[in-house]
Amino acid sequence: MCIAVASIFADHPPDSPYAKLVENALDKLDPDANKAVGEPVSLEEREQGSLGAMGAGQWTGQFRTRPHALLDVRPLTCVDEWIGGLSRGARRTLAKAAAQDFSVEARPIRGGEPAPHSSLAHFRCVVEHEVRLLAADGDPNDFFDALGQAIGRYRNCASQAGEIREYRDAATGSVIAFAHEVTKGRVIRGQWFYATDAASSNYVWFHSVRDLVERAIADPSVDMVDLGPSGSDAFSVLKQRYGFESVADWHKVADYRGPFRYEGGAVVGEPWTDLDPPDWLFEADEAAESQVSSAA
Repeated sequence: MCIAVASIFADHPPDSPYAKLVENALDKLDPDANKAVGEPVSLEEREQGSLGAMGAGQWTGQFRTRPHALLDVRPLTCVDEWIGGLSRGARRTLAKAAAQDFSVEARPIRGGEPAPHSSLAHFRCVVEHEVRLLAADGDPNDFFDALGQAIGRYRNCASQAGEIREYRDAATGSVIAFAHEVTKGRVIRGQWFYATDAASSNYVWFHSVRDLVERAIADPSVDMVDLGPSGSDAFSVLKQRYGFESVADWHKVADYRGPFRYEGGAVVGEPWTDLDPPDWLFEADEAAESQVSSAA
């Protein structure tokens, strides 16, 4: 695989075996970049695979994760109330995001079928996103490190449960970003987000956060939006500007007890009772819960 990747990003004489390797690979490439080609993973495997990314290692006591960014939506009656409590700069950014020309479609991830984002178009989003973040200086070593990160993250994302919110450019119809979400217990977890270079300047992430908060407020079975850990302090600060508090003991606040839920609140998978946070964790630490409520 390393030889194949290196061949793509290097110049070779026409009669070189490496040039032939690239040519053969391109001949086998399906012209439909939107075609889902992933493994038809079972729903149980998808849900099991999602638990780690959601942070189950912390709530099951196996290891400690980084703080999660939480927003308690219970005090809010509508998304405009949330927006009204933000700074003027944050409100202006959300207004710009709402004015962009892209379409959004919710696509559920089902068991026994390829994930809707297991396509070349979605993989490109992940690669561009990681290269933009990790290889901005143009160092070839950084590029390959970013590519490796992208492959690992994409494989994890495409093997998990939940649904994606797919963003497409209105003019070309091409995929420019997708947000992967999982709902479990009384929490919606913003699991993964990736965008192409073009979409990175179109406020897509801000649009996805606003959309997520709006749906969480409208769902009476959801108490908390969890945007997970941040890769940098700067991103933690950015989330805080939009009301998401960084909480170290987030597993005592975000109530993940209960099954995964799907379209219309349907429960179709495993209850995962043995891997849920214990009831006593919440009964003994109501103060932590009220702390996020007052901070939001």
